[in-house]
Amino acid sequence: MKLITLSLLALLTCGGCAKKAPAPHRSAPWLASAGPTSSSGRELASAPRTFHFVPGSSVRFSVPGRKAKVSGRAPVSAGNLRLDPRDLTRTSASLDVDLSKLSIDDDGALPEAAPLNGSAPSITALQWLELGADVPAERRAGFATARFELAAVDNLSAPSLDFGAARPQHVRATAVGTLLIHGFKEPVRVELLLEPQKTAPGAPLRLSIRSVGALVIALAPHEITARGPSGIVDAAAMARASDWVGKSARLEFELLAESEALGVK
Repeated sequence: MKLITLSLLALLTCGGCAKKAPAPHRSAPWLASAGPTSSSGRELASAPRTFHFVPGSSVRFSVPGRKAKVSGRAPVSAGNLRLDPRDLTRTSASLDVDLSKLSIDDDGALPEAAPLNGSAPSITALQWLELGADVPAERRAGFATARFELAAVDNLSAPSLDFGAARPQHVRATAVGTLLIHGFKEPVRVELLLEPQKTAPGAPLRLSIRSVGALVIALAPHEITARGPSGIVDAAAMARASDWVGKSARLEFELLAESEALGVK
């Protein structure tokens, strides 16, 4: 009997020797709770950003004729650029140019004998765009802005931009979109260079955007022709100007875009 009792005690004591339950499996959500790592300056520089165009950004134009070349510039007045530096194909942009503030270069390229009806070259250019002083204000407002809207980016020399590089390199691309001038819109393709600019640590990112060659726009489809101060077409003045003003305008641009704070759209 004593031997049986001791055996039962031994069996009861071994109950604590049972195999321990396995540790719980660390599922993916459990691992994710460890928290994100801090972003480096390079990661911040590669985050998608919205850029605005800084003052001084402008579009240059020239209208070469047989005896002279009219040239000038017009300032960029509005627009923005949405850029993902890691994937430039996702870029979107719009750009407004204030034609009411265009200016003709005073470089002697337009001879004094050119038929300008006694007006300064800039005033004559505004009249051709129906932006003359006697054009009703509502009509002038409809023609005062030229707008480019980006539809796609093609032919990239590199898929991304590195704003954090010690020596930033440019990327060449083709911008595909539409251009609205004088109430008429047309599809366009323009070659350009994108080049990050050096900035101080913590400062907004800056991007230079320059045209490569010229975008050629025919004037007739946009009804850009000689007009009087009230906007009425002047066929006789157009005939007199044919030696001095060509049939197409060549557009080039030099833009500087600055990033807004992250989270601003």
